[in-house]
Amino acid sequence: MFKKIMAGLGIDGANVNFVIDNDVVELGGVVSGNVYISGGSIDQVITEITIALEVFSKYKAGDQTRHVHQEIASGIVASQLMVKANSPEISIPIRFELPYNIPVSTPYTRYQFRTNLDIPNAVDAKDIDGITIRPNHFVQCLFDAISLLGFRSKAGSGSFNGRFQEFEYVPTKLLKGKLDELEVYFEAQEDGINIMLQIDKKVRGFFASAIDDLDLDERHVSFYLAKNQLVNPEQTADILARIIQQEYSKI
Repeated sequence: MFKKIMAGLGIDGANVNFVIDNDVVELGGVVSGNVYISGGSIDQVITEITIALEVFSKYKAGDQTRHVHQEIASGIVASQLMVKANSPEISIPIRFELPYNIPVSTPYTRYQFRTNLDIPNAVDAKDIDGITIRPNHFVQCLFDAISLLGFRSKAGSGSFNGRFQEFEYVPTKLLKGKLDELEVYFEAQEDGINIMLQIDKKVRGFFASAIDDLDLDERHVSFYLAKNQLVNPEQTADILARIIQQEYSKI
């Protein structure tokens, strides 16, 4: 009876451990590993074993800092699994393909896998494992192109608000002194990237505040870069420079 009580409290009951083969994966890449379940001091039936990929971030909304905790994807690994007391460790192989259109890891945006054992009449066992999601080749080419043009990240760049991830830059070469900032939003795909730029013109003078309040100093442009336009940063930088300069001239 004492063992059942302790196991029900999550002490000396069944345990779970998700061991990831590689905890740094690109957008669209594959996460593989094994879920290991070990028995406790009594026999237990595990109703479900689930794994969820979760993202955490924070972003500025006016003067407030808001926090995001969102489930990107989840799945059932196994169900109705009997785990005998002190039984040998059970191993279940896992293979999970990451989506392309999710945020990348930054100092402000992080990921974790949450593995959970659903055990009736007991505290569920769980395991938390961090993972870093890096840009794939196309997204990294975009980042490198932005850097080549002399744009430098602002504090807070890479925040995710639950709908989109925002990257903010200040110019140090292209349109320096003319451009206030460049905001970049993108959605990666298998063969390219959907991109939206917000181009903010630097405005001076008596009416600068009113112009800023009315967003008359901003220009938004959306476009798609295919894989043949993301071969190397130099090529992509030329395309971006042309688009930014054209749209800036329309403000």
